[in-house]
Amino acid sequence: MKVSSVMDNQNKILTRVQLVNWHFFEDERMSIHGSTLISGENTAGKSTILDAIQLVLTTNTRRFNMAANDKGKRNLKGYVRCKIGNVGETYLRKNTVPANVALEFYEEKGDRYFVIGVHMTSPDEESAVKTKWYVEECRLEDMSFIVNNRAALDSEFRVKGKRIHYIEQKNVARDRFKRRLGNLDDKFFDIIPKSLAFKPMDNVKDFINKFVLSENKIDVDLLRENIETLKELEDLLERSNKQYIALNKILDVYNNIEKNDYDILINDMLISIADKEALIYEIEECEKEIRQKLQYAETTKDNIHNLNKSIKVVDDQIIDINVAIQSNSCHERKKNIQDRIEKLEEQKSVETHNISKLKEQVRALKLYIRELQKIDYTLLINKDIDVIENKCDISEKNEVLEKLVNFKEKEYVEIRRKEARLDNELDELTEAIKENQMLLRQLEKNKLEYPSSTVALKKAIEDEFEKRGIKSKAYILAQLLEITDKRWTNAVEGYLNTQKFNIIVEPQYYDIALEVYHRKIKEIHSAGLINTKKLVLDIDINNKTLAYVVKSENRYAKAYANYILGRVYRCDTVQELENYDIAITDDCMLYQGYVVKHLNPKVYKNPYIGQEAYRTQIINTRKELENLSQKRSQLRGIRKIYSDISESERKVNIGLIEIYIKSPNKLEDIQQEIAKEKTELAQIQEDPNFIQLQIELEEKKTQKVELEKEKEVQIKEEARLNNQLEVIKVTAKEKEEQLGIRTSTLDEKMDNNVEAYEEALNKYNNNRKTKSARKIVENYKPQRVHFENIKADSIANLKILQGDYNRDFTEDFTIGVAAISEYREAAFRLHSVDIIKYDEKLRQAKDDCEQIFKSDFLSKMKELIESAKNEFRNLNKALNNIYYGEDSYHFTISFDKKKEGLYRMITSENNQEGFNLWTEQFENEYKEEMEELFDKLMTKDDNGEKIVEEYTDYRSYLDYDIEIRKRNGSVQKFSNIYGEKSGSETQVPYYVAIAASFYQLYRFGNSIKIMLLDEAFDKMDDERIASMLEFYRSLGLQVIMATPPAKIETIGENVDTILTAIRVGQASIVEEYNF
Repeated sequence: MKVSSVMDNQNKILTRVQLVNWHFFEDERMSIHGSTLISGENTAGKSTILDAIQLVLTTNTRRFNMAANDKGKRNLKGYVRCKIGNVGETYLRKNTVPANVALEFYEEKGDRYFVIGVHMTSPDEESAVKTKWYVEECRLEDMSFIVNNRAALDSEFRVKGKRIHYIEQKNVARDRFKRRLGNLDDKFFDIIPKSLAFKPMDNVKDFINKFVLSENKIDVDLLRENIETLKELEDLLERSNKQYIALNKILDVYNNIEKNDYDILINDMLISIADKEALIYEIEECEKEIRQKLQYAETTKDNIHNLNKSIKVVDDQIIDINVAIQSNSCHERKKNIQDRIEKLEEQKSVETHNISKLKEQVRALKLYIRELQKIDYTLLINKDIDVIENKCDISEKNEVLEKLVNFKEKEYVEIRRKEARLDNELDELTEAIKENQMLLRQLEKNKLEYPSSTVALKKAIEDEFEKRGIKSKAYILAQLLEITDKRWTNAVEGYLNTQKFNIIVEPQYYDIALEVYHRKIKEIHSAGLINTKKLVLDIDINNKTLAYVVKSENRYAKAYANYILGRVYRCDTVQELENYDIAITDDCMLYQGYVVKHLNPKVYKNPYIGQEAYRTQIINTRKELENLSQKRSQLRGIRKIYSDISESERKVNIGLIEIYIKSPNKLEDIQQEIAKEKTELAQIQEDPNFIQLQIELEEKKTQKVELEKEKEVQIKEEARLNNQLEVIKVTAKEKEEQLGIRTSTLDEKMDNNVEAYEEALNKYNNNRKTKSARKIVENYKPQRVHFENIKADSIANLKILQGDYNRDFTEDFTIGVAAISEYREAAFRLHSVDIIKYDEKLRQAKDDCEQIFKSDFLSKMKELIESAKNEFRNLNKALNNIYYGEDSYHFTISFDKKKEGLYRMITSENNQEGFNLWTEQFENEYKEEMEELFDKLMTKDDNGEKIVEEYTDYRSYLDYDIEIRKRNGSVQKFSNIYGEKSGSETQVPYYVAIAASFYQLYRFGNSIKIMLLDEAFDKMDDERIASMLEFYRSLGLQVIMATPPAKIETIGENVDTILTAIRVGQASIVEEYNF
């Protein structure tokens, strides 16, 4: 056995080991000179000695005998109490068991000794072993390990009679030991257990994973929880979106039903319009027939006139008879009187007819006056009417005429202007009613009407997102906010004003949205786009501000609301306003910039913020419609008065009145003249000379009577025609009444839906070009049946979809058209609340997942891989210029080809501080890898734990090789020649690497040089064992190794000390071995 060793004067050499109550060793002190071989049969305790040395060197109380026992069942309690595992007896030692392991070192530099060790106490079989560490400047014999023939308790343990200075905390002890052993690097505490656990390897990867690179799996439990939460939220959001789509299908069918009802309404209105126009036409036909009958009556009048002419012939004959009478001296006088009477009668007849015409105009004038009085106009008084239709002074009549003319020229023009203004007001009201009716229909579908520019910009942004495959939405701010205190609803709505219509997108997509807006700059203006990149998400909000009463499931919406409303203070009274820079009361008195003003109620009358906004707008719109309809009804009443005035005015002919106004005076004068002439004629006719002539005259008069009878027949015909006229007039009146009813019904329909009325009217006008109104009625009445059939099919389809929805989404909504509000409410809640909430929760979960994935996985994984590369650099640095024979070794590191994609994702330059895991670039580049990794981490089958262990171990992403570099400069890959080498040769690089690692660790001097090996050189031949030990000696290492007895001769010749562990019953001892 060679006892010389290559050591410099900077070494700290392990010289002795003391074991007290350590497994089967009760009190054993062994000397160690240089490199040492510990041999012995199995269970003799050779590995136990190495575990004791490792325990003290590393202060690791959990890791024992890994090479001897892969399952690692030994533990500190088992060593101290001596675990034997007999039936009914677990431990050899009973009661309180003290134990001790101490290592003695010789420090060459100071020519002195020191001891490091640990005192252990196991109070009972259940409790944990208590450890107390120590460092003492002494030798082993200076310490009282045994007191009264038993192991010393911690309180009894002494050094040179003095109490030991224990180190209670393991990390403090580790730090003290590290410094005392030579200011060692922390790597020492890993490399000692690894070298002790080293066994012959079949490949480079096993060696690297077990010796060079520490097992350092990343804890992904929290990440897995977050991924699971993320997937649950994704599933929930996907389900909600599917639910929303299903609800929209139901609502689309219902919209078709509504559209069909709308078509039925238009069809009914079209029929009503056509029916109304048909009645108007039929009334006109009646009026035409009346005119015809009037013409027939006029003909009868002509017949009567002709009979009058015949009567006149007889009258002429009577005149001839009267010739004789004319020779009478009284005759000339009588004839003159009769001529005058006849002329006067003709004048009377004319004036009587004129008075009849005048009275007709007076009746029309009276009606006109009554109508004017309805609008507080007094055209004429009763006295004026009397002046017109009775005999009065001509100057009075002229005065009344002047009143009529002046009114016509001035006042009536103003009436017509008012009438035109009324028409304009009615048109405006009708348009406003139409707009509100359309708005109400939208609101009843839970759809708010936003500014067109906002809607256009939102659509343009979402179209661009869809085009780019971005799964994100653009929202209108008002959709995302909720006011928690309804008292301040008006104040929030009013202060935000148009800002509540601003568009909001996720920060990473803001630039894209801005680009879209700029492209549309000629088409869209006034819409706002919030720069979410600049928003501060977490700021403290004063509970007195408007921001405090506004919440949102969307963090960016809340941040913007905080930014705008967080500076606006809420005040109970206007007197408090001046206490703040910006403040507002609940009745919208705003104080800002030293100015107080009341916000325009129109701004906040119809709210847009919150789930209840559309309901409030429905109430407001219905009230507005009610007010507008009431106002229109009032205006229609006034307009009817003006129409009646116009109609009555049309029947008043001032020109005729002017012509006939003097007729009453003239008639009275004529009647007085006739009476005077008749009195004079009566006096002449009393002369007896006329009697005979009178008899002849009577005969002719009889003939005249016959003619008069014929005339009576004609008069009766005239009466018959007049009766027919009355019947036709009654029919016309009935039709006018029907027209009134139709008009009223149609007006009511129009009032309820102006838009439908306009469509029906346009449709009627188009049909009227080729068809009569009555024909249109006949053609379109059957259309209703067609529409009803379509509606029935749609309702059946609706019920199927509703049933499918209830089944697919486990709901219990009512089936049928009447229950559509349930589905509409559900769709509204999903779109306005749930999807936004889930989207925000998903975004938060992604952020959490990203943060954990970045910090707990990607960053750590990248850090570990970089650390592994650094370990390789250190290992190769240790191996640099160290030759084993003609060979030197260089370890290479690369990625595992099976995990290349994941490796590149982990080591990507994007995997650094500040990068966003969900950016389009990163997602596009590593989408498949991300999905694969998440799937692997979420595996829950029987192999799940193994898969998770694999993918959380950074070493599984790496691959390694060894370059064998010859002195002549040639290089070989170990993986290429592995199959050609013997088993002994394949182990050489590993043992060289282990030694190089220790050499690198101890390179600064004045430190220990210990290297521990268990089951050393198990598969190496004797020649290579000898050369390897010589190699270790050349590096100045103090190798402490354990092997079976078969290796004693080979190894013993190349070490300084050989110790043999011997087991005798339930006790072990150590003896020095000599050849």
